[in-house]
Amino acid sequence: MRKNILNIFAMTGVTLVVLSLVALCYKASFLCLDTVFQALGVNALIYFGVYIINKFEIPYFLLETTIKLIYSIGLILVFGMIFGWYENLSVTVLTIMSLAILLICTFLDTLSINGEINEINQLIQDK
Repeated sequence: MRKNILNIFAMTGVTLVVLSLVALCYKASFLCLDTVFQALGVNALIYFGVYIINKFEIPYFLLETTIKLIYSIGLILVFGMIFGWYENLSVTVLTIMSLAILLICTFLDTLSINGEINEINQLIQDK
């Protein structure tokens, strides 16, 4: 459970960095505080949805990845309407941001898994 919460907060951190970079491109002067909590909520829903999709153990990697992407981007687009994100961002920019965030989080997750593998291998060699 601790790792899940840590991953959600890490994903939210990545989201805020990407959002800040996009805001910088639009010459925005501030980031609203409620956006931080909205991003945290959406990221928690994405993370738990992907966790549930992983439980199905779909044998086809490409199909599983496609389902995760459609779920994640669909959720972001729906909450974009609910939270009024389209007042400041277009659907295209929000979708590209979503893809960038998911790509960065996948990369970070892969690094974490590699670190765990190396730690396990080191423990095996020590025995």
